[in-house]
Amino acid sequence: MQLQSYQKLVAQLAVELQRYLISRGAQRETAEDIVQDVFVKVLEMELVLPPDKLRPYLYRVAWSTYLDQYRRDQRYRDLVEKYLRPETVIRQPPVEDSLGPALARLSAKELRLLLLRYNQELSMAAIAQELRIRPAAVKMRLQRVYRKLEKILRSEEA
Repeated sequence: MQLQSYQKLVAQLAVELQRYLISRGAQRETAEDIVQDVFVKVLEMELVLPPDKLRPYLYRVAWSTYLDQYRRDQRYRDLVEKYLRPETVIRQPPVEDSLGPALARLSAKELRLLLLRYNQELSMAAIAQELRIRPAAVKMRLQRVYRKLEKILRSEEA
């Protein structure tokens, strides 16, 4: 297969994967991110698959990546609902809950980022516009906050 025709196939697959994820319930922005992540994974693995095996592989990886993202987002929404809604921010969390003290150890900027994302349910682009930074920076900062919370919670468990 010629390189140019292979590139066309890959471009076509990217569009197909995005449409597939959207048809399965993904938001457009999320579908775009997942398709990009899938292709980055494939490129990093230096995986060379024949065209007849590439399509099923990409669909499988895209779907599992979407499910992982969905479960992660759902978990964070549940945590936000429990701890960061305005009516619960005022009250002190129960002593036995470790997330309350962990959230208290975050900076004001980190808490604001979590509130924008999960309390106001803004998209990455909207948060980026609000904070006057790039969407990629928002995504990276959120990931850092998640890791920081995880580290805090793990240290409190020990």
